[in-house]
Amino acid sequence: MKFSRQTLREIRERIDFVELVSGYTTLERKGDRWWGLSPFKSEKTPSFTVKPEEGFYYCFATQRGGDIFRFVSEMEGLNFPEAVKFLAERAGVTLQQDTADPDEADRNALYGLYERVAGTFNWFLNDSRGNNALSYLRDRGVTDDAIVTFQIGYAPDSTSWLYRFLRSKSYSPEFLAKSGLFSQKKREFPLFRNRIIFPIRDERDRVVAFGGRALNPEDRAKYMNSPDTLIYNKKRTVYGLPQAIETIRAERRVYIVEGYTDVIAMHQGGVRNTVAPLGTALTESQVRLLKRWAHEIVLVFDADSAGVDASFRASLEVEKADLGCFVLPMRPGLDPADLYNREGARGLGVAIQSIQPAFDFLLEKSAERTDTKDSRARELLLRKLFPYIKVVRSEVRREALLEQVGDTVQVPVAAIRSDLRQWAGSKSPVTAAEDAKKPKERKQNRDFALMLACVQRSEFFAYLRNTVSHEDLEDRDARHLYFYGEDAFRHGDSFPRGVLDRIQDEEMRTVVLQRLTSGEYSGWTLADVEAAARQLRMRKLIEKQRNVEMEIRTVQTTDNQRMRRLLEEKMAIDQELSQLKVRADD
Repeated sequence: MKFSRQTLREIRERIDFVELVSGYTTLERKGDRWWGLSPFKSEKTPSFTVKPEEGFYYCFATQRGGDIFRFVSEMEGLNFPEAVKFLAERAGVTLQQDTADPDEADRNALYGLYERVAGTFNWFLNDSRGNNALSYLRDRGVTDDAIVTFQIGYAPDSTSWLYRFLRSKSYSPEFLAKSGLFSQKKREFPLFRNRIIFPIRDERDRVVAFGGRALNPEDRAKYMNSPDTLIYNKKRTVYGLPQAIETIRAERRVYIVEGYTDVIAMHQGGVRNTVAPLGTALTESQVRLLKRWAHEIVLVFDADSAGVDASFRASLEVEKADLGCFVLPMRPGLDPADLYNREGARGLGVAIQSIQPAFDFLLEKSAERTDTKDSRARELLLRKLFPYIKVVRSEVRREALLEQVGDTVQVPVAAIRSDLRQWAGSKSPVTAAEDAKKPKERKQNRDFALMLACVQRSEFFAYLRNTVSHEDLEDRDARHLYFYGEDAFRHGDSFPRGVLDRIQDEEMRTVVLQRLTSGEYSGWTLADVEAAARQLRMRKLIEKQRNVEMEIRTVQTTDNQRMRRLLEEKMAIDQELSQLKVRADD
């Protein structure tokens, strides 16, 4: 979805940047900047700064910078169009419907539909038809407050009520067929019948799907989730995120449990930064989503062999994302909901004290099942742990893990390291992928530095455009910045926002944002710009002077007209160079 520069400008003008950022970290004014602790990582000394007049932020700890749209994208896990919509709603700016996206209208209708149905399910839970469901929830220790917080509901044991209800609200059969609420075989049969309903909300607190727990013990599926739709993908969504997100931001830690009632139990026990995957193993997309707010992930799975295996698979995804990974071992036969039901918040509080690093837990559990005196068994144990060690990015930490394994299996670290090298090959695919994702470092040069200084202030650019042309710039990106600046200047747009809005290349835009918000050009004066422009012009003239002198040497003596033209051109170049050098010496 594309947005006009006028729309983006209107949103910026209506949003108080400091007020927006203050919702994520506390800011204190110092001069023309506001400073605070980084919202992107844990720190004790403020390294995060906002310049509201220019409309940018910069984090020195993480080298992240940008405008209000980039900030919201980082904090809320949104792409650019979603960030614009998010801020437009906050600013009260109406966006034009994007006719290029044929699914946009259906998405909006689905959000409205799911919100309506969630409210209806919740109403049924408090109706006489929901008595059994309510009794089950209370037996599991679910409080009335939790029912309200998570909007828990009940789907009646009826095959026709939902379809009739929604058709009476003017939803078409075609739309309902792709809504994810009905059986694919019998289009009028609701997917959820005689089940406790757990609405699944996305990071923006919109209902996008449902999870249902069967009340009839004869139902083949104890738990059932909505199928993927235009607004829901189970691999990219976690349960309980809106209820957890504030605490996740504050603590920079998130607990991962297995089910809906586990999330609710942890929440009731005071551990509100808890979420759950949706019927699948923890995925890379879910970890990436949580990484936007958390620095550490704590895995809370069953203590049986299946739980240990699940912890291992999940820990790989967490390590790939370069997050701190921990495990909270549960007592055999108990999940968080059972523990809370038996021992309340105190029991959960005691259990949390036993959190340990994920690798310590996995090594301990693997060693318990291995005869470390048997060489073949030790080899198999190492092969099981190698995938984890391989994805660890820190060389220092990887070396520490190898020593830890060596101590456990009584094998020299050098031998383990050699086996790991053979197992992984000369270069692991993960490392290669990481290298490919690393942003390319851009070499600093005078042209680019001058343009960065000029696009931050319109008066600097006004001087530059009357002094040099884009042809005087050798650097390709510097020339692009010149063109963007010229267009912004002619349209009367503010600097540097007007320039940044015109940059299409994401990598270049990121570099420009980081350089401008870092403050490295804030000390430039008009005199600095004049001196740099003068050097740039002199460089171009010296190049022209060399070319003319070469041409003079090759011209035939009989070609008087051409010789005269070249001599006049050289004289003009020499004169301009002389004047520039005099100014440079003054």
